[in-house]
Amino acid sequence: MSHPRRSASRIALDILETIDEGGEATKWDIIKVVGNTQQFRHWIEDFLLPKGVIAERTEGDRYYYYRKTERGELFHDLLKSGNMVELLLRVSGQRLRRQ
Repeated sequence: MSHPRRSASRIALDILETIDEGGEATKWDIIKVVGNTQQFRHWIEDFLLPKGVIAERTEGDRYYYYRKTERGELFHDLLKSGNMVELLLRVSGQRLRRQ
């Protein structure tokens, strides 16, 4: 049985909600949200960390924890207000078209 595909904004929101639940989330907590380690690398290592949305904390060389930054708080607020994301997408480098 296949699950409906989640939008990118929904995945990002789910990641940030997971972090919010305890103030920080483990690597495993986030892998459970995104589905696998390849998606973890895509979302966390290639997007959210480099863009400054989240910060990483390690304990030793085995335990990784993630928390939201100030930028992450703002991004989370925007994602929670889904209509703002839609408005931003409409004006993000594309010509406005009548709908």
